[in-house]
Amino acid sequence: MGSGKTTLAEALAERTGYPIRDSDRDIEVVWRYTGAHLAETRGVPRLHGIERGMLLGALASEDPTIIAAAASTVDDDLCREAMAQRAFVVVLEAPVNVLLERAAAGEHRRSVDPDEFAALAARRAALFAEVADLTLDSRLPIDDLASTVAEAAVGSENRPSASDSTKPTSDPTSR
Repeated sequence: MGSGKTTLAEALAERTGYPIRDSDRDIEVVWRYTGAHLAETRGVPRLHGIERGMLLGALASEDPTIIAAAASTVDDDLCREAMAQRAFVVVLEAPVNVLLERAAAGEHRRSVDPDEFAALAARRAALFAEVADLTLDSRLPIDDLASTVAEAAVGSENRPSASDSTKPTSDPTSR
C-alpha cells in the first residue's frame, strides 16, 4: 500500500498502450465496494483471498497487460509461482514511514496499525525479493521509474512464456 503501483502502472500504460489491471479498481468493479470496506465487513483474510483471485485472473490473460497487484498476493505460494512464470515483476520499495503516509491518503485502502504495517513489510521483504525481476525506489520521479521499467522489460522478452515447457520456477536462482 502506498508504493505507487497505480501511478507507475498508469505511466507505463501511457507509454505502451497496454491495458491496466489494478486490484483496487478491479475489486471496486466486481464487488462494488472498496478493499477497505470489504476488509471491514468481510475480514482481512477474505479481502486477501479476493486480491489473490484478481491477480491470478489478470495473469491468465495472453495479452500484454500492466498489473498493479495487491501486496498481499506475495504471501500466497500459488501467486508467487504464477508471477514467476507469467510476469515481469517490478517491486516498488520505500521506507515504511513513507508508505504509511501515502497509504493514509487513499480512502479505498484499509487502515493498518503502523506497527502491523512495519511487521508486514519486514515479513514480505524476502517474498518480494523472491519474485522481483526489478526492484526500484518508489520515491524516484515517476518518469524515471517508467523509463527504467520499460527498458528492463524489453530485455526480459527472451524469458520463456507460460506455454513454454521450460517454464521458470519460483526459485529466483533458476531464472
